[in-house]
Formats: sequence, C-alpha cells, structure tokens
Amino acid sequence: MKVNFKKALNKKRIFAFLVVLLATVVMLLSNPEVWEFFSKNDTIKLNFQTGIEYDMVPYGKDMLLVNNEGIYAIDKSGREAWSAVMPATSPYVSVSGGYIMLADINGKAITTFQKERIVTQIETENEILSAKMNKNGYIAVATDELGYKGMVTLYNKNGNELFKWHSGAGYIGDIEISADNKLMVAQLMTDKDKIYSRIIVINPKSKNEPECISEIDGVVMKLKCRNNGSLVVVSDNAFYGFKRSGKQNFKVDFEGRTLEKCNLENERNMVLAFDSGLNSTVLESYSANGHRRGSFDGKSEIRAIDVNGECIVAAKHDGIFKISPNGNVKKEIKANNDVKDIKIFSSRNIIMSLGGNSAELIKIR
Repeated sequence: MKVNFKKALNKKRIFAFLVVLLATVVMLLSNPEVWEFFSKNDTIKLNFQTGIEYDMVPYGKDMLLVNNEGIYAIDKSGREAWSAVMPATSPYVSVSGGYIMLADINGKAITTFQKERIVTQIETENEILSAKMNKNGYIAVATDELGYKGMVTLYNKNGNELFKWHSGAGYIGDIEISADNKLMVAQLMTDKDKIYSRIIVINPKSKNEPECISEIDGVVMKLKCRNNGSLVVVSDNAFYGFKRSGKQNFKVDFEGRTLEKCNLENERNMVLAFDSGLNSTVLESYSANGHRRGSFDGKSEIRAIDVNGECIVAAKHDGIFKISPNGNVKKEIKANNDVKDIKIFSSRNIIMSLGGNSAELIKIR
C-alpha cells in the first residue's frame, strides 16, 4: 500500500496545533482573572450567615467581614480565603501597612493580626472608647480613666506600652496616630452654654506640653492623619485641613447642612454626604486642599458610600451607582433592594454589597 507521507505529516501538524491550542485555553481559563474577564455573570451570590451585623474593610486583595465572632477574609471570587476566631461584644476593625487591628469598643481587648496570624494582644485596665493604628503597627487607645475625663495610651507593634496622656480638661472624642507615631486628640469642651472642640497634637518623644492647634465650634466627628503629617478634621458644622505645622490649610463651612456620612481615606478624593431634605442625599468630593471637585444629587436617600482612588460608589434603594469625583454617573447597577453597606475591593473592579438577608459581589467595570 502506498502511504501519502505529506498528508500524514499535515495531519500530525494539525493534531499538534490542536493540542497546543487546547492546552493554552485550559491555562488561560484556569487563571481567575482571565476567567473573570470572559465570564458573563456580573454578580456572584455569597453563601454565609446573613441577618447579623458585619463591618467590611479591604485588606490586600481580599475583603474582611467582621462580626462579634471574628474576622472572615473573602476573596474576589466569593470564597473564604482565611478566618480568625476572636469574639468581641462591639468589634471595630481597621487596616494599615499590612496589619489588622480588632478592638472591642466598650470592652478591654485589642488584637492585631497579619492575615490570620496574631501579632499582639493588649488588655486595657478600663473600657476602650476608641482605637487607631498606623502603618507601623503602633496603636493609640483612648479609655476611661478614674479621676480624669479620659486617657490615651500609645503601644508599639509588640504591644509594649510607650506613653500615657491624661485628659483633664475635656472629654476625649476621636483620636488619630500619625506615620511618625504622634498622637492627635479631639477634646470636647463646654463653656457655660457653648460646646466646642480642641484639637491636640502630642509628640510622645518630646518633653514639651501637648500643643493645641485649633479650637473648633461644635463636636468633632472624625480625625484623619495623612502620611505627610497633615491632618483633616470633620466636625458637625465644618470640614478643616491642617498642615504638618498645625497651621490651618482650609475650612469648608457646611452652612447649616446636616452631614450624614464621610469618607476621608483618599486624600485627593474625600467625600462628604449631606442631607439635602426630603429624604435626599447629596455627595460632594473634595481635593487635598479642600477644593470642591464635584457633587452628585442622589434625588433620594443614599444608604451607603465607599471611595477608592477616583472611584466613588453609592447605594440607593433602586441600585448602586459608580460616580466620578466631578459627580458624573459612570455606571448604574441593579442590586438587591435591601443593600445596607458596600465596599470596593482594592482592584477597584468589584464591590461587595451587603444586605440584611443577602450578600453579593458585583462587577463595576
């Protein structure tokens, strides 16, 4: 029998090509990011216990879900990456520099983690009022203190106590800790019928007395320190910026409007949410120097917001909106109508939406 070697060779080449093509397809689709790109499903339903309160915080590529039983890290495919059991009555979690801090507000326990590994555990003598952590793993804790109106204690990343400061003049509100381990404290003061706040800066390494950089009308709601040592402050009636020197950089007066929420995590895209009346919320974005970049009128109540870089997301009763800092709607997503909170993954292309009886991951680009 005469064999056609040319035809047989062509068949072998075709077969080899198909094998290589199949191997390439399998390799590509085994990559979660490629699979995510080609997937037509823009929503992933999550299976975990709902109907209880969770806090959500981005950590690396994952999203941390925190309740009174502990921490659960969910990856962007909706799977549990790891967990840490740590019971707390009123848990508060924050993330900085690869560290996770879990504080039991009104309790006495603070634990820091790197992923599920415990780094240190701190037990305070009195109830915790607030706690903050910087990228070095240093922790500032405000507690009740007998004979004073509060106390702030600084610990290093190993849980060793470095410094204590007693507040004798005013009750302690929010606190903050800078990248170089300085403490910022908001004191609530009263003078006859007047209520005001003092912003105190404390250098634990200095023998100088704490410096009051400003007195502010009303109640301070939030302090946020930047990596360069500057400070932003939100009170119930204005938004302030202070330089590292303590000199005021800007002030944005709320002009009688009621602040509902704020997100100060992104220096160049700080977002404030105001009640504009008639159950409607207006979002405003501000630059690092306090200049308004834009606004978005929700035309109804905005239940939750989150910010990551230039991306703003807002949840309303009729869906989730992706918004630019100048206030333009970039994308509208239909979502479950019981949304209570939303958070953006660090990749900025997926959000986690959490409701009373549902939870899902949603693509936003």
